[in-house]
Amino acid sequence: MANYIVDTNIIIANPFFLREFQECTVMIPIYVLEELDKLKSREGNSGFRARQFLRNFKDIEERGNLLQGIELKNGVILKSTLEKPAVDLPENFDVNYVDNKILSIMLAEAHKNDILLTNDISMRIKASSMGIKCKHLDMSDKHKLDDLYNGILELKVSEESVKKFYSENGIDPKDLGIEVIHPNQFFIGYTDYSYSKIIGRYDSEKEKIVKLHNEDYTVFGVKAKDVRQKFALEALLNPKIPFVSITSRQGCGKTLLALAAALEQVIEQSMYSKVIIGKNTSPIDKWNYQGFTTGATEEKLLTHFGNYTTTLENLQSIRGKKSKSGSDMLNALINQDKLEILDISSILGSSFIDKIVIIDEAQSFDAHAIRSIITRIGDNCKLILIGDIAQQTISRLDPDKSGLYVAIEWLKEIPETAHITLDRVHRSTFVDKASRIFDKKMFG
Repeated sequence: MANYIVDTNIIIANPFFLREFQECTVMIPIYVLEELDKLKSREGNSGFRARQFLRNFKDIEERGNLLQGIELKNGVILKSTLEKPAVDLPENFDVNYVDNKILSIMLAEAHKNDILLTNDISMRIKASSMGIKCKHLDMSDKHKLDDLYNGILELKVSEESVKKFYSENGIDPKDLGIEVIHPNQFFIGYTDYSYSKIIGRYDSEKEKIVKLHNEDYTVFGVKAKDVRQKFALEALLNPKIPFVSITSRQGCGKTLLALAAALEQVIEQSMYSKVIIGKNTSPIDKWNYQGFTTGATEEKLLTHFGNYTTTLENLQSIRGKKSKSGSDMLNALINQDKLEILDISSILGSSFIDKIVIIDEAQSFDAHAIRSIITRIGDNCKLILIGDIAQQTISRLDPDKSGLYVAIEWLKEIPETAHITLDRVHRSTFVDKASRIFDKKMFG
């Protein structure tokens, strides 16, 4: 069984790095824990990730004795050490430097076969020159997206459970052995037979997984193409859920579903008075960006809403209506007082009542901005946040610090919220293949 000793930068790159290992021993020197303790109070990514790791580490520590080793679920034994540095370092090495303390420990006889985990190339060079084995880990953001709540629980169930679900119009999660399920979390209970399954939503009021009300509903001409799209429409059309978030990579239909559901509820059902479509039209810290385009304010705003105009054209095509340009349709809805466009940079001081509000590219807002958006929502309103967290557009904002990310994670316990992650590209076969290749190369 391999033995690893961890450098601080591994933890800062991925606070959940332990999940990448199986059947091995991982040792975290006391010097690394001390360094993390200093980093945890810092602003920015380093402090955020140090705090993430230490919270998880505290839970692990309570299970046993770290000096003796604590076994984790994946067969990893996690240990710490209080060993003092050996005296084998070259004379010009500063023994007070944490990296050198770690190298000194690895020179001890007890650790001569251990492997150093570090993403610091200079440390790997020094270690290699001393005959110490080294390994680096992928520093991609994959783990941040893997850890994000996707709004779905999948579980194998018995044929009897499926029959009970449909005969009694619901089932208690405990009857399926489920200990934890969040309000409005969607559920797929599968069996050995593809035709026999449970497709439902957890209703926290009834404390049951219940059937979908809109499973085969056509919304403004749009019908769900897969089960996750059914889940998305279920949340979008439920008046008891005023906050819905939808994430996916490109081409999965999040904007189409959100806009179709909004227009259905405004134009066809008169549940809300107006659709408001919003985007942040300004790069961060450049709120005067509109001044760089020509024309009136509304004309300037429209130049940033190309995704909505394209979606309106697609809706026309799906519904078999006479072809109009997306801009003409958008202006027609505005003139009918059924739609309004919103520059999110000017949202402070606003308040929305009897509206359904769609905010696109929500991954590019930080937590403070998302809080400001959420607190604008008043009576009989629905807020829909859509975005692709992997497409982070603010270079200094990590995916796990995106306002959309934290809204999904922090609000999942509230009965008035629902989230769904779409995973199938329906735009075209080429887009599906190409986006998967890019995702694999970029995120591992």
